[in-house]
Amino acid sequence: MKSENKFERLDKFLSNNGFGTRKDVKRLIHSGRVKVNESVQTLDDFHIYPGKDEIFVDEEKIDFPCDVVFMLNKPKGYVCSTVSDSHPVVMELIKAEDNLKYPGGKISMVGRLDVDTEGLLLLTSDGLLNHKLTSPKWQIEKEYLVFLRDKISSETKAEYTEKAFKGMHLKAEGKHEECDCKSAKINWLNEEEYNAESCCTIIITEGKFHEIKRIFSALGNEVVYLKRIRMNKLELDKSLKSGEYRKLNEAELLLLEKDI
Repeated sequence: MKSENKFERLDKFLSNNGFGTRKDVKRLIHSGRVKVNESVQTLDDFHIYPGKDEIFVDEEKIDFPCDVVFMLNKPKGYVCSTVSDSHPVVMELIKAEDNLKYPGGKISMVGRLDVDTEGLLLLTSDGLLNHKLTSPKWQIEKEYLVFLRDKISSETKAEYTEKAFKGMHLKAEGKHEECDCKSAKINWLNEEEYNAESCCTIIITEGKFHEIKRIFSALGNEVVYLKRIRMNKLELDKSLKSGEYRKLNEAELLLLEKDI
């Protein structure tokens, strides 16, 4: 996730990476102490390509910072916001040494989960990736584990599945107007295994306000537990405890970015 396709001014890059103010680095460059690849570069507005070009200051190679993606197992009771008067916020779970300025800026949440929803929440400094994962244009699959209030028969399960797959009309909720949602895929699970009245996974490609809760409400039931377990091809790490997070590895990034 290096910024290898984006050029950046040499003076801006050096200033952003601890070599002083823009005025300081201009003097540094003009004095001939900076090399781009094998050549001394004295133009402060020279364009470099992070992740592709090699930059040296006083013959010492500068390591390029990379954008990051963190996987967080969001706990129930936390809000996806920067400030809140009534609940702790997700960003309180992120250590100060990880909440830094990266090439794409500071980390931000990829979409949101409701305060009572658990599971996979991504945070990234890569704005383009964030946009692609949340934009309806790309129709990124998001899969959730759902426990329902009422036990239902096999026939009713089939009805739920068919209606959700066809797309449903959702009633207005609060400030959010009534709307139509796209097809959703329901897969029913073994209730005994999960110790639930009725449980399933549901896959959606949108992110409308309380979409899954409103879908099951329209079907005549109520969601009592909701956990996101997958986004695109990336699944939540089952070994990650509630409230824990870690950086994605290269293989996981490939799964997350697949087909986008």
